[in-house]
Amino acid sequence: MVDSATPDESGTPAGGSVRNALYRAALGPVHAEHYLPAFARFDERGRAGPVWNLSAFVFHLGWLLYRQLWGAAGEFALLFAAWAALGGGLWWLTDAWPLGVRVGLVLALLVLVLLVPGLFGTALLHAQVRQRMIKAVEQSTTIDAACELLQSRGHRQRRQGAWAVVGLLVGGGALAWALWAWTANPADQPAPPVATPSPPAESVPVSPPQTPALLVAPIPVASEPPESSPAVAEVVPPEPASDSPKTVPLAAPAETGAPAASVATLPDVRTRVQGFGVSVGLFAVASNADRVVATLAGSGLPVIIDPIESARGPMTRVRVGPFATRDEAQAAAERVRALGLEARVYAP
Repeated sequence: MVDSATPDESGTPAGGSVRNALYRAALGPVHAEHYLPAFARFDERGRAGPVWNLSAFVFHLGWLLYRQLWGAAGEFALLFAAWAALGGGLWWLTDAWPLGVRVGLVLALLVLVLLVPGLFGTALLHAQVRQRMIKAVEQSTTIDAACELLQSRGHRQRRQGAWAVVGLLVGGGALAWALWAWTANPADQPAPPVATPSPPAESVPVSPPQTPALLVAPIPVASEPPESSPAVAEVVPPEPASDSPKTVPLAAPAETGAPAASVATLPDVRTRVQGFGVSVGLFAVASNADRVVATLAGSGLPVIIDPIESARGPMTRVRVGPFATRDEAQAAAERVRALGLEARVYAP
C-alpha cells in the first residue's frame, strides 16, 4: 500500500517520502510543491476539506480539465448553465431596478458559483491523485516503477487536458463571435418602415393673403366629358357684405365710338371663405400648385386657390372646401390623403 513503512528494493525511503514521491509523479512538474503541504494535511487528518485554490477559482472549468477532473468538470458545467439561467431570469424580473444593482446581483451569483472549484478543487484533486497512486502501486513491483508509470500516464493525461482547454477556448471564442455577428448583422434586424414620399411642396410662414380667393368647382366625372366643358372653372365669389360698401368705378371711354374698358382693377381686399376646410399645401412653384389642383379637381373635390405674396415672393395656397360641418371636412381630408397629399382640417 502507499502508506506502508517498509522500504522498497531500490532504497526509496518509506512513509511520507514515498507518498511525496508518488504525489510528485502523479501531479507532474506544474505546481507540485504547492499541493504537497495541503495533501499532507489531508493525509494527517484522514479526510480532505476546503482549501483556497486561486488557480481553480480564476480558471475554474479550464483548471478542472487540465487536472483531468472530468466528472467534476461536467458537474461544474451544469452548475454554470444553472447560473446563466438563474441570472437571466433575475435580470428579466428586476427590469425596474437600477442597472448597477442588477449587474451586482448577477456578479454576486457568479462569484458564488466560482467559489465551488476555488474552495474544493484541491480536495477533488487529492482524491483523484490518490486513486491513481493506488492503481499504479498495485500494477508495479517497486515504488520507482510506480512513479515511472504515474509520470508516463500523467504526461499523456496532461496533454489531453491541455487539448481540452484549447478546445474550450476555441469553442467559447466561436460562440462569442457567432453571438456578436448575429447581433451586429443588419440583415437580421427588422427594417424600419419606409415612408411614402409625398409630392414636393414647400410650407413656409407667409403674410396674410391680400388677393381674392378663387373657387375651383369640382370636375364632374364622366366616361366621355363634353368637349365644350372646361377642365377647371374659376368663379370669383362676391365680396362679403360690410357696413360701408365700396363701389368699383368703370373706366371712362377714351373717345366716342371707342369700346369702353371692361372693369377697373379690383381693390386689394382679402376674401375669407366661410365654413370648414382642408389645407393641402403652400407652393412656391406654380407648376406644382397646378398639378395638385388638377389632381384634386379630377377627384371631384372643390378646390380653393389663394395667390398670396410673401417675403419669398408670390406663392399659391391650395385648400379644399368649404364644408358646412367638420365631418364633411374630415371625409374630404381622407380623400385627399388617399391621393398621396397632405391634409389638415381647419375650422371657420
